Amino acid sequence: MPVGSVERVVRARLALVEALEPRLRSLVHVDAAGALARAAELDALPEAARGPLHGLVAVVKDNIDVAGQPTACCSPAHDGRAAARDAPVVARLKEAGAVVFSRANMDELAMGASTATSCHGPTHNPWAYGHSPGGSSGGCAAAVAAGIADLAVGTDTGGSVREPASQCGVVGLAPSPGLLPVAGVVPFDPSCDRVGVIAGDLATTARALAVLAGRVPGLTTDPPGAPPRRPSRVGVVRELMGPPNRPGVVAAARAAVERCRTGGADVVEVSVPDAPRALDAYLVLTSLACLPHLEPWVDTGRSGAEVVRRVALGRALAEDPDRVAAAAAVRDRLRAQTAAALARCDVLLSPTMPTTAPAFPPEGPTDAAVADPALAPYTDCWTVVANLVGLPAVSVPAGLADGLPVGVMLTGAAGSDPVLLHAAALVEDPTPLPAEVGADR
Repeated sequence: MPVGSVERVVRARLALVEALEPRLRSLVHVDAAGALARAAELDALPEAARGPLHGLVAVVKDNIDVAGQPTACCSPAHDGRAAARDAPVVARLKEAGAVVFSRANMDELAMGASTATSCHGPTHNPWAYGHSPGGSSGGCAAAVAAGIADLAVGTDTGGSVREPASQCGVVGLAPSPGLLPVAGVVPFDPSCDRVGVIAGDLATTARALAVLAGRVPGLTTDPPGAPPRRPSRVGVVRELMGPPNRPGVVAAARAAVERCRTGGADVVEVSVPDAPRALDAYLVLTSLACLPHLEPWVDTGRSGAEVVRRVALGRALAEDPDRVAAAAAVRDRLRAQTAAALARCDVLLSPTMPTTAPAFPPEGPTDAAVADPALAPYTDCWTVVANLVGLPAVSVPAGLADGLPVGVMLTGAAGSDPVLLHAAALVEDPTPLPAEVGADR
């Protein structure tokens, strides 16, 4: 970048924040002075000293520690104390030359799939104000889609990176468990939690992942835009291609399958019979597992309705061992079924979610509305499989349905993140925003 260019970029993004944020509401703490000071530091560096993410503007979800700022999880129950140090993933972003200039809005304590339970108010979808951006990392996806940020770091416990990416027309990666450190992240269910990346394209996603994970062979050896090094065998998951997917979502997924064939991949049909039962199992297991992490927030008496509801469900499940055992059995079967499917192919393909971004109710999003299982968790019904069984998965833009983005999800074997991203290049169909961000629909 020419001298002074990082500062110019940051000033342009801050102007965009001023123009869009009053309605978009993707960010909850913009450190303008700190971002400009950081830009000046980066502009002063000689070319040889610049990192792999030099000058990229990043936002960080509000449940990940940033030194000197409260990690409030967009909850009114937070005590206001600031984090003493950066989470490792944030420290690595900064070391690589990124400008971390804001925290991103989220569902309170990552409880939700709409970013409507935030104490700061709901984030809107940049494609259409009045529609959800997804959740719980909805602020991350909205900021990237709107052009405010080049990349975002969020968390994904049941689809909270991939589902917002799908709804906002960007890339969302939930990498293999353990690949990115979760220290400095407020936990939800440690057995399913992982840090993930949201970016505008696969090339930026791969660059960010390589930085956040440390050296990962295969992630940085190919130039941006290079084709996969070998054709993949893609397994289309039979159970995830039918109802409750909307017709436009199915059409986009089938078009993605054809792009795989055109790109030289072999395509086979595979079966994961218990996939339609994954969401119920996920809600049972995570509601129980989250209790030690959420109860202290609820005990303040200031938590929102969805967090209170989830804790109440977890407490009830603690007295229902048969239901918990049944959910665990579904998870065990899913592990065996996905392993068998991946023995026949390199990656699994399905829609990321069964619908495009749902509209908020006419009176605006409320705790009661987004807590309705028919409205919010429904959007997570396909994404939870990867979290339950510990597999990496990525959502990539795959076109539009009724003028809104559709995402297609690829899931790989544990540790196969480079293969997963190469295969995703066969599917990616970038969907640039319309000229007027957030046009009312």
